[in-house]
Amino acid sequence: MTKLADLKTKWLKDDAVRKEYEAHSYEFEIAQALIEARTNAGLTQADVAKRMGTTQSAVARIEGASHLPSMKSIIRYATAIGAKPMLTLLSGRERLSH
Repeated sequence: MTKLADLKTKWLKDDAVRKEYEAHSYEFEIAQALIEARTNAGLTQADVAKRMGTTQSAVARIEGASHLPSMKSIIRYATAIGAKPMLTLLSGRERLSH
């Protein structure tokens, strides 16, 4: 079975795929941070939804990389998982080093 990381590496060798991926890198990074924070808190999407007073599908949309969630949604999400959101702006040089 092929690992997801292996597929990502293979696909990113294609210039068109890499360009599109890079165009949405912020969305992917935010989605990854949200999912990681939720799983580290030991919560499911359904748990977070209950705490937020919304549906599991709404939480899935917040965690999805298809659009950026509002700051209000991120604050509500963070509160539901027992976290505090922090916004950090990195210069282009700092971002490239990560």
